[in-house]
Amino acid sequence: MYEFHPYFTNDGSVGLYNPDFDDIYHSADGALTEAYEKFIYPIDFDTLLAKDNIRVLDICYGIGYNTKSFLNFLLEKIKFSKKNSKKLIIENNNIETIHTNNILSNNKRKINSNSTTYNSTIYTDNIFSKISIKALDNDKILSYLSPFIKTGEKNIDNKNLNFEYKQVDKYLSKQKSKNLKKIDKLINYLIFDKIAHNNPDFRCNDELSAILTSKVFKKYFDSNFSALYKKINYKGIHLSLLNAFITFLHNIYYKYVSNWYKNRLKTYKLDNVNFSLEICDARQSIKNDNLTYDVIFLDAFTPSKCPCLWSYEFFQLLHEHLNEDGMILTYTSSAAVRSAMIEAGFYIGKIYNKTSDKFIGTIAVKNKSLIKYELTEDELGLLKTTAGIFYRDENLTGLNEAINAGRNLEIKNSDRMTSSQYFKHCKEIK
Repeated sequence: MYEFHPYFTNDGSVGLYNPDFDDIYHSADGALTEAYEKFIYPIDFDTLLAKDNIRVLDICYGIGYNTKSFLNFLLEKIKFSKKNSKKLIIENNNIETIHTNNILSNNKRKINSNSTTYNSTIYTDNIFSKISIKALDNDKILSYLSPFIKTGEKNIDNKNLNFEYKQVDKYLSKQKSKNLKKIDKLINYLIFDKIAHNNPDFRCNDELSAILTSKVFKKYFDSNFSALYKKINYKGIHLSLLNAFITFLHNIYYKYVSNWYKNRLKTYKLDNVNFSLEICDARQSIKNDNLTYDVIFLDAFTPSKCPCLWSYEFFQLLHEHLNEDGMILTYTSSAAVRSAMIEAGFYIGKIYNKTSDKFIGTIAVKNKSLIKYELTEDELGLLKTTAGIFYRDENLTGLNEAINAGRNLEIKNSDRMTSSQYFKHCKEIK
């Protein structure tokens, strides 16, 4: 039976624990907040949305927070733009569009201060028509659960969790966030719709159905989507016969879909988003991909537990698949990861969070001008210590245990300074 270990994080969104890695997928302070701060706010949307086509690669999709936050961010902007129709200034016979921030300052629905200032002309009705998102993950059931997951839950109840993890307990003892974040149901409906159409085994999936109907997990799911899934879950159809019933299921599916959702999707042209979910080894999928991307979300488990997606060779692969003005965003500040990025040909910088006044992740780019916050001399020096020895996966087929063993051996035989020696040295010379 599939192991599912959810809990509510302090911003009202769902976090997950993975017993295989003995680690959590998301910050217990706020799973959705983390997605926005580390993967969405750092994006240069002014440049991105000026493109004719926008391609996003979401590596380790999980329950989809990064993809959903990306789409939700744009949807909020479009809704805001529609609500506050464009105002024009006529000056010296020139017509100029007022910048969105002039409107925002007097509006109660002010967008988070971490976000960039955007010109309202960017947020047009065709924005979603040019967005393609490819999501990769090797956990089918977890990815299929993504459109059902609740956000913005006010009545957070973490009693009787089905796992024990001290880090979660520590975070959950903190005061709950007053700023509950929420993904618009339209985004979840879009994901539901795309997965249902493109992944036939989403329907009639016993493991998925068992989790969605479990009383233990009921509080973590949106009941509307769980009910919709019941309508398309036809038990008793043998998988070998499923293709013969695709058209039939397609028609039945739409019979039960709310017209309100369909109409709202069309209103914002959200149904034009090209979203695909691939259950795979990300290394092999990207090797066989001939596309390049404008934004890459890299949200794999911590490097020491999943080094196969943090190796030098993997970053070489990503370098080939990133557009010249694109960016890779990740939560980690690992010296091993940063040194691998640089060795693979990237310029790297840090992600700054205004709320906490801290640097919380890493950006990798080909165009150095896109870096707002460069690494300090001390941070660059750390990359030359044993901490900066990167993971190697020569054929992009290595197992995590072997990749870790190879790095550990290289560290053991290295004549580099250790990170503790380096920090001590830095302290002495200051």
